[in-house]
Amino acid sequence: MLFNSTDYALFLALVLGGYWLLARRASLRVPRLSFVLIASSLFYAAWNPWYLALILFSTLVDWLVARNIAANEDDATRKRWLFVSVIVNLSLLGTFKYFDFASSALEDLADLTGLSAPGADVSLPRLVDVVNVVREGAGRPPIEAVLLPVGISFYTFESLSYCIDVYRRKCEPAKTPLELLFFITFFPKLVAGPIARPSDLLPQVQEEPRLTKDKVGEALFLIGTGLVKKVAFADYVSVNLVDRVFDNPDNYTAPEVVVGLYAFTLQIYMDFSGYTDIARGSAKLFGIELPENFDRPYQSTNPAEFWRRWHMTLSTWLRDYLYFPLGGSKLGPRRTYVNLWITIFLIGLWHGASWTFVIYGALQATAVVTHRFVSRLRPKATITTSVTQGEGAYRETDRDETSERKDPPWLVALKIFGTMQFVVFTRILFRAEGLDNARAIVGRLFSGSWGLVNVATWVWIALVVGFGAHYTPRSWYERLKSAFLALPAFVQGLLLAALIALLMRVATTETVPYIYFQF
Repeated sequence: MLFNSTDYALFLALVLGGYWLLARRASLRVPRLSFVLIASSLFYAAWNPWYLALILFSTLVDWLVARNIAANEDDATRKRWLFVSVIVNLSLLGTFKYFDFASSALEDLADLTGLSAPGADVSLPRLVDVVNVVREGAGRPPIEAVLLPVGISFYTFESLSYCIDVYRRKCEPAKTPLELLFFITFFPKLVAGPIARPSDLLPQVQEEPRLTKDKVGEALFLIGTGLVKKVAFADYVSVNLVDRVFDNPDNYTAPEVVVGLYAFTLQIYMDFSGYTDIARGSAKLFGIELPENFDRPYQSTNPAEFWRRWHMTLSTWLRDYLYFPLGGSKLGPRRTYVNLWITIFLIGLWHGASWTFVIYGALQATAVVTHRFVSRLRPKATITTSVTQGEGAYRETDRDETSERKDPPWLVALKIFGTMQFVVFTRILFRAEGLDNARAIVGRLFSGSWGLVNVATWVWIALVVGFGAHYTPRSWYERLKSAFLALPAFVQGLLLAALIALLMRVATTETVPYIYFQF
């Protein structure tokens, strides 16, 4: 059920009506939460009802684990219970997302090292093979493929963080399984985030909801902004250039491929940040605040800053639950580089199970570590780790940032330009269907061909307006939002309705799923 669909609009309106009707009485709290839980289950079941069992299973396991962690004072016992949560959640994620890739990688390794017998065809089982053995034993017909459960990376991380935070005594365990299920399955964030923290969302679930005119206005503004990003920019450049370039790169000249790469860079930002805007706006209508996920990432002056600004809830999650437990920067410079490289590499690998994402993660990690190394060579520049919520996986000290701010405007612009080129061209690996497709794209970049006839005028307009808006001062966005909030409520509603009607006229005829649904 896509956010930019009539189905979602009707669904959201119906769920909001029932939610606030039940919210009129505090005694109806359990029915209210149950109502949204059922709605969230239907929202997920619209994709595949069978995978609801995975969410329910992992959530109930973590409910029991957290209760036992909280009930014990013995550290060894608490760690054993936490280990149960880690094993269950990572096993589910690893099986459905990485099992087939691991099988292929082992086959490649056997062939590369000559461990397979000469002339032998090494063929390890795929997940679908394992599933079909079980189905055969149950007398059921075989299936051709096992789908990746949509959103599994998002809700797995949320469920894990719940048990870890209870173990660290940073979060009280949920009072009832219903509260935890609500936290995990709340539909605006269920399939593509943002990744919420239990310490932020559970208290909101436990409190009585409140809604003000300004909150409704902010919600409508976010939803409208997200729809514009998705429909007018992301979907348009995807259908009219990006998909065509990556599907048939030989049909395009080198400059057209370059424009296609920039178009994808715009598409993925507008697509994912647009989804986040609609998710946050939808949640606000329930009186619930979700975290921001983007901070104008294409204004970054280096790769490290980019990952502090892009998909912030993922980078902060890996910072708090991986980078710091590995030792962060407390174990000396060499260990810090290792910890940092592992963290950023896993951010890349989190996005997909293929060699393209392995290489993508390695390039991003190497760039961030290199930036850190070079920064430490500057006179009097030191780098430490910050624990400030909302920052990325690592952060430079105020002294280093002060020296950064003293750079003349032309140098800042040059750094932004250089970082942007790194982001754009490494995104070949992000978008390509495989290594062969990536090689074909790179080959066209060095083909020596010329011409831009295949780039339509409206694609140029979308690129100029989209990137232009991204580089405008933040104050412009805040002034526009303030002006919208100052309008009467019925005018706000009319403007959103008019915007939706306009977007329906300019929308592409093809349905373009959100990119991050596949993760």
